[in-house]
Amino acid sequence: MFYFVTLLFSFSLFADYNPAILDLEEWSQDFVLEAKEIQIPGYPGSFNPAIIQWQDKLLLFFRTHDPVTHSTDGMGVVWVDEDFNPISIPQILDIAFEDRTFPSKKQEPRPLAIGEHLYLIFNNTISPSAFPEIRRMFISEILYDGCCFSVTTPECFSQFPGEMEMRPEKNWVPFEGDGILYLSQSISPHRVMQPIFGTGSCLLAYESAPNVVWDWGVLRGGSPALLVDGEYLAFFHSCINFPSIYSKGKKTLHYMMGAYTFSADPPYTLTRISPEPIVGKNFYHGRNDYTLWKPLHVVFPGGFIYNDDYIWVVYGRQDHEVWVVKLDKRKFMSSLVSVG
Repeated sequence: MFYFVTLLFSFSLFADYNPAILDLEEWSQDFVLEAKEIQIPGYPGSFNPAIIQWQDKLLLFFRTHDPVTHSTDGMGVVWVDEDFNPISIPQILDIAFEDRTFPSKKQEPRPLAIGEHLYLIFNNTISPSAFPEIRRMFISEILYDGCCFSVTTPECFSQFPGEMEMRPEKNWVPFEGDGILYLSQSISPHRVMQPIFGTGSCLLAYESAPNVVWDWGVLRGGSPALLVDGEYLAFFHSCINFPSIYSKGKKTLHYMMGAYTFSADPPYTLTRISPEPIVGKNFYHGRNDYTLWKPLHVVFPGGFIYNDDYIWVVYGRQDHEVWVVKLDKRKFMSSLVSVG
């Protein structure tokens, strides 16, 4: 019944509200406890973070923003403490590509540990043409000597079932299943690819098509998926145009964050999803005068960690800020609704 009422509310939302005063933060759920901005020393304007618990410590990845050239190609890493304060000198990863004669435009670093190996999954352009910009997924292994990080030559996975030459591929969701690295190419339908290293190709390992209801745009990847209490959990993003108080009543693209779960065993079928966007204080209110590629209001999840009581999600705000939000785990997991 709650889900039905929520859907009715979402369908009537824009008709019932004055666009000039629509405030998404009025939706803030009680499981959203607090949010904190993370400042990366020496790299103002960093954004779209990811995080992993590795070697009993927390490792934060981020994208950089050059205030002069506006380049967002750099991807960095820094150790953080339990309060998400940087405790090491940030390092920009030196990623060398084979046979690349045009500039790199790397996006969205996502770490995943499998056994003793730590992988970096990201997307990059594969063509010098800016229009259309064609992207594919890349995977490197991250090496650590106790002081500095290095990255192996990335492998591009450009061949896979359903590949379309002119369609960009980005934000595939990495996860580990029985020691195998998988990538969810899409969430709904849930298409799970298995990279075949050394071939530049992926196999379609599993596919399922549950009846997912989400009224705020197409579900797209965000964080890696982790096993939490017997099922995989991941955070996604979507985007949709509508007017709000942040856009001063103008129809503008708004990015939303949600979560979903899928079964712990193949074929990794979706089981539950957020019934509405996850929203907390300072998600959308705050500085909105950054120079962006188009008018946007962005909340973009990139990773999470958890314990028995809480989940911490790191996310990018307005393509210029790094944030972390703390969720009450029990209330949050109970808020997810079944997919048919």
